[in-house]
Amino acid sequence: MKRTLALIALAVLVLTGCWDRRELNDIGIVVAVALDKEPKTGKIIVTSQIIRPAALAKGASQKEAPVEIFSATGNTTIEAARNVTQVLDRRNVYFHTKLLVVSEQIAKEGILSYLDVFSRGRESRGYIWICIAKNASSREVLGVKKGIEQIQARHLVSLIRNEKFHYSSHTLNILRFYKQILGTGMNPVTGALEIVESPAYAIEQKPEKTTRNIKLHQSAVFKKDKLVGYLTPQEAQGYNWVIGKPKNGIISMPSFLDPGKKYSVEILNSSSDIIPSLEGGKASFVIRVQTTTALAETQGQVKPLNPEQMLDLIKKAERRSEETIKTEIETAIRAAQKKFNSDIFGFGNTISKKYPKEWDKMKTRWEEMFPEAEYTIQVKATIKRTELTHSPMKAEE
Repeated sequence: MKRTLALIALAVLVLTGCWDRRELNDIGIVVAVALDKEPKTGKIIVTSQIIRPAALAKGASQKEAPVEIFSATGNTTIEAARNVTQVLDRRNVYFHTKLLVVSEQIAKEGILSYLDVFSRGRESRGYIWICIAKNASSREVLGVKKGIEQIQARHLVSLIRNEKFHYSSHTLNILRFYKQILGTGMNPVTGALEIVESPAYAIEQKPEKTTRNIKLHQSAVFKKDKLVGYLTPQEAQGYNWVIGKPKNGIISMPSFLDPGKKYSVEILNSSSDIIPSLEGGKASFVIRVQTTTALAETQGQVKPLNPEQMLDLIKKAERRSEETIKTEIETAIRAAQKKFNSDIFGFGNTISKKYPKEWDKMKTRWEEMFPEAEYTIQVKATIKRTELTHSPMKAEE
């Protein structure tokens, strides 16, 4: 982390032309931004999480916080951001901002106008992750310190990047979020951050009996730029299958060998296709998903199986994986059609590409047509590796 900060400082000093020749001592490096709204006035509250370089320097006191958090209000996002300088002795810069957290209130009203400054600003970048603060203000989310990382914003970004190890949530950067809102036939889904409490263990040497943490375990569903609800982890799993995202993760299912036990396969890769059809003015879709997995764990215990028995077990496991994935996809589509009425899968987008003339006539009615669209799900799951053990093991009695 200290090496990263040193590189940032060097870049600031070397690339002075991009930064209007501002010295490092005159700027505040913003790593995360939160957007809220004042209930009484309706003004925008911008909260900036800013690195304190001195706290990260070699030999600095461990009691000194590595970041400071400052808030200010304004009639627009940029005005509120500039008003932070009324309480901060630095000029904020956003070249290294990694995360934007937006309150539920703003997201429900319509998020697009609040993001305009991030598309126009010289200093902000399109790769900033965007998340919704669920059941809390977004500045509260930035104020919770937990995890190994010294800088809390880096901890939150690590949670987002850890989505590559599971497939129970889905987070977008601002550029992709914009594209889906302004595009046709697909609404965005992005991560939801929630404050949760957990026991404080003695080894952590904390005076409190409980500790607060941030959890990324649900996904915010939008209809255009308005928040309409959240996908549960299982619904998000189905959503990710449809868009072909899972490249890793674990699927756990009941054991064939030992009732009450489970076995798990690890996702190694996946892909998906959505094939649209139009007939009689009605849209239907074939969703094809392919995945390669590895047998990662089995709790069922039996004496070693011969190769034929093991092959039969693998085939059964593949079929059950296919059934499980199909159920997750059905759950996600049901939520999108009946609970949210939001085409988060890009069904409409596939029609616009294959049937552009027909789409021009039906796109204004797609919101009415989407909940009734029919679909067929085809899943092919293959178990490639079982190297953990050749077969489940049981100790001799």
